[in-house]
Amino acid sequence: MFSFWQGRNCLVTGGAGFGGAHLCARLLELGARVFVLDRLVSRWSYLHIQGLDRHVQLLFGDIRDLDFVRLSLSRFAIDTVFHLAAQPIVPISNQLPWETLSVNAMGTYTLLEAMRSSSTIERMVVASSGAYYGATICNEPISEDAPPLDATNVYASSKVAADCVARSYAKIYNLRIGVCRFMNTYGPGDINFSRLVPRAIYNLLENQAYDFGTRDDGSSQLDFLHVADMADAYLKVGEKLQDQAGEAFNFGNGEATSIYVVAERLAQLHGRNSDKPIFRGEKRSHPAIKYLDIGKARRMLDWAPKISLTDGLRSTLDWYEAHWEIMRHAS
Repeated sequence: MFSFWQGRNCLVTGGAGFGGAHLCARLLELGARVFVLDRLVSRWSYLHIQGLDRHVQLLFGDIRDLDFVRLSLSRFAIDTVFHLAAQPIVPISNQLPWETLSVNAMGTYTLLEAMRSSSTIERMVVASSGAYYGATICNEPISEDAPPLDATNVYASSKVAADCVARSYAKIYNLRIGVCRFMNTYGPGDINFSRLVPRAIYNLLENQAYDFGTRDDGSSQLDFLHVADMADAYLKVGEKLQDQAGEAFNFGNGEATSIYVVAERLAQLHGRNSDKPIFRGEKRSHPAIKYLDIGKARRMLDWAPKISLTDGLRSTLDWYEAHWEIMRHAS
């Protein structure tokens, strides 16, 4: 069956990262020629462990280097850019604010400038984040027209900047650019063990105390999306940019689940029913609640999540168990 992506030259920035590697896998399945722009490929990355790095063209460099980016786009006649490269770790963003803003915001500006002067690029899909909306406690789904609120980290500010400038370039220069806003993506191959799901799995597989530290009291309710559904979301946006340029889309499960429940469910799936998650954060009077309204993606892109939270957690745990002799050293 014909694929929209068959034979297209696709560049995935940050393709050696967690989400980028899964996107590369889907593009390869659909017949695209895949180029990855990243600064390195970790031996623990999903791209390497799954052998995907043998099927893509690796370009090592910095997305803030405009000359390098322009040369790469021209040399390989790139027609589609998926821009996922970022400094994504929230705690680090407050420790390294300049680096975070530089990579996440100025890196996006660099790619947009390269696209503006390119003779080959037809479309760009930009990874934004649910962090765009800031901190919320309201138990209502957030729509794309909601304004950014105050946030407690520099990462959120950097994603607001990248999100806004991408949509501006689309409108001002008549470019086919779309923005994807995701919440708490999880799945096989995430080596950021400060995140909830990888940390839970690490504690379970290493038979350590089921302790999640002081960042939260366990009451936060968030939107969790499997990485395979995320990859399909990127592709849907890319396929529809002729009609939907300059738009931002929310992607998630469309419902909030407490992080305590997610951690508890993982313990049950692993067979440690007696282990109750320990969250030692300061008790909140009102829980943080954040989930996205995905109605626009359903209507305009015909996209909907396919993987339930329980099935996604089970398959994620199974993958880590199968690769744990390698992955345990990534932490």
